[in-house]
Amino acid sequence: MAELPDPRLIFDNGCPDCGERQAVLPPPIPGVPDNFDWKARDYDSLRLFLMQELAHRFPERRRWTPADMEVVIVELLAAAFDRASHAIDAVQAERYLDSARRPQSVRRLLKLIGYDAAERVRDDVLAALPPVPGGAAESREEKLERLWRLEPARMEAARAEGPRRVAEQQRMVTLEDCEAVLSAHPLVARAQARLVWTGAWNTILVSALLEADRDLDTALPAPGTNAEADLLWGAIRNFHLDNGLALPPEGAAVTPRRLLRILIERRRMIGSEVFLETAKPAAIAFTLSVRAKPGYFRSEMRQALADVFSADEGGFFEPGRLDFGEDLFASDIIDAAMAVEGVAVACLNRFKRVGSGWPDRSAAGFIPVADDEYVRCLNRRGAPETGYFRLIVNGGEVG
Repeated sequence: MAELPDPRLIFDNGCPDCGERQAVLPPPIPGVPDNFDWKARDYDSLRLFLMQELAHRFPERRRWTPADMEVVIVELLAAAFDRASHAIDAVQAERYLDSARRPQSVRRLLKLIGYDAAERVRDDVLAALPPVPGGAAESREEKLERLWRLEPARMEAARAEGPRRVAEQQRMVTLEDCEAVLSAHPLVARAQARLVWTGAWNTILVSALLEADRDLDTALPAPGTNAEADLLWGAIRNFHLDNGLALPPEGAAVTPRRLLRILIERRRMIGSEVFLETAKPAAIAFTLSVRAKPGYFRSEMRQALADVFSADEGGFFEPGRLDFGEDLFASDIIDAAMAVEGVAVACLNRFKRVGSGWPDRSAAGFIPVADDEYVRCLNRRGAPETGYFRLIVNGGEVG
């Protein structure tokens, strides 16, 4: 550490009260000229620069050979600087998502923008990884990084998907957002949200029409029960993993309301109440008479029409095909019946809502449906309250 010079006390004009302390500081250190080429980053450019510096410092020497000690030192320095330059570039590249190479850096950068790649990867993919030598325990993040090292294409896919998810609106801000978020769940066919004043604040009520006309509070079939249950749970798991949602513990009875509450709590705005309610069905009953063309058996025609108007996937009355508040028109039923091969004439003899208090609407040609209701016609034997239809086939061939 440099030492300061001793100050001297100087009195001006001999006045004992007019003294001044003065210190003579050493002159500043002369600057070092910087003639280094900072653009030289690789081995060739660094070696060329150092050799030029040697030639400049020793102009009397005209010949340099690879065996000269000075040239050997220059090449060693150029190689060391080249490695240091590469290390600096590699470290700087890890700061940005588009240039990072290490799986750990990519995962952390994605998490900074809200994309948790470790939570989105499927459990079966991580379980398929080869075991770690020594049997050491790994966290989910470490497993993902090892997966990316084995399969770099998965890391590149996550690198591309993460920034795209940033622009997606995932919060339920408006009523339309609530409907879109809930409808995206594999369990939900349609959703309709409405705002209700409770006396102190507004509450959002969401009517959920579930696939296969399930009930909100009836437990779903457990995985492994049948092929349909496995397919359903596979879609639920994939949706929850893709959206960073938790899953209930295995073995517990799970209702659709419980699964949808997980989604709502993750997406709702802070301070806003969102409640689920069962959608209101408008059960329909109708009688359809058709005349079959010659050469078509009546039993086959009846079965074909029953398949058209079923509530199964692809059927006319599949839950969710018709939206909330969408009126049911007799012409649509006639068109669906006439589209069946072998039908010559179709006529609606009865067309109304289930219940004695509802009039027949076959003359009017449509059944009005309230904004918070949906058309239901499951045609289940012993459950007329869920809607039913009767098919009368004339003409054609007996059998």
